[in-house]
Amino acid sequence: MIFPHSMIENEIWKNNPNQYVIGADEVGRGCFAGPIVGCAVKINSFDSKHLTDVKDSKKLSAKKRNLIYQYITNTEIIYAISICDNTQIDKFGIQKSNEVVLTNSIKSVQTENEQIFVDHFKIDIPDTISLTRGEEKSKAIALASIIAKVSRDNYMIKISHIYPEYDFASNKGYGTLKHREAIKKFGLTKLHRSSFNLMPK
Repeated sequence: MIFPHSMIENEIWKNNPNQYVIGADEVGRGCFAGPIVGCAVKINSFDSKHLTDVKDSKKLSAKKRNLIYQYITNTEIIYAISICDNTQIDKFGIQKSNEVVLTNSIKSVQTENEQIFVDHFKIDIPDTISLTRGEEKSKAIALASIIAKVSRDNYMIKISHIYPEYDFASNKGYGTLKHREAIKKFGLTKLHRSSFNLMPK
């Protein structure tokens, strides 16, 4: 398979098809409720056959993301997920929680000599490169984003029946109008990030 020239793996694998690339991304940073979820994916050129449909998760429908997720989880591709729930976010702050989920997921798949790329965020792992708009530039980051998003979305859908008033199945914890109105009417649940000052003044 030929990657678009904008994909960083294309250049890496031209020189060494065996070179492993780790890409990491997180989802849920801006949510009012629920966890922040990080994922790291490790691939080399021989995984290319599995990556045909992988691109920026924001440009894929929920149905397509789910299909890719189901497919990838049945391949030999190595990935790891890390989670900070809302209580940890309230305790440590969203910035630190963001760093933790990215760092932990990368360290779970890292051995040695991988080239590591993270979407936008800078973390304290030597030789890690932060890519602006990384989902558009790296297949590994794009796939990490898909896996993180589907994993988090599935959790929010699963938990939504406990708090039906908040519409978590639809909004996934993001601050939609319906969600904000529910907070105003019913207050905060155990899933909400109280440190985000969500209650109306």
